[in-house]
Amino acid sequence: MYRINSDKTLATAIQNLEAQRVLELEILKKHAEYTFHELNPLNIVKEKIHDGLSNISETVHSTGFKNGVLKTGIGLATGFLTKKLFLGADAGIVKRLLGTAVQAAVSGFIIKKLPDESSEINT
Repeated sequence: MYRINSDKTLATAIQNLEAQRVLELEILKKHAEYTFHELNPLNIVKEKIHDGLSNISETVHSTGFKNGVLKTGIGLATGFLTKKLFLGADAGIVKRLLGTAVQAAVSGFIIKKLPDESSEINT
């Protein structure tokens, strides 16, 4: 800041400070408007939904996800068929419990034994 020693320099300093105040007030208003817009709950929810949908889309379209779903489907179908073959037409409660255990074991075994996408790429 410079030294004020006359009325003219005092008036100039006052004008400069008033212009600075007006400019800073305008910046503050713009920033408050921006902050109000960004912190509006509706805008936050919209942004989070958009981000979530794009993340879901990326996940669903990834080959790892498709491979995992395919492996799980094959494992569950194999376990279901094994249970149906094991039980037959009519079965008691013990045989059905045993069939469910066999189904879970076969499903788990098939899912573990199917090759992963990473092992297919490396071989």
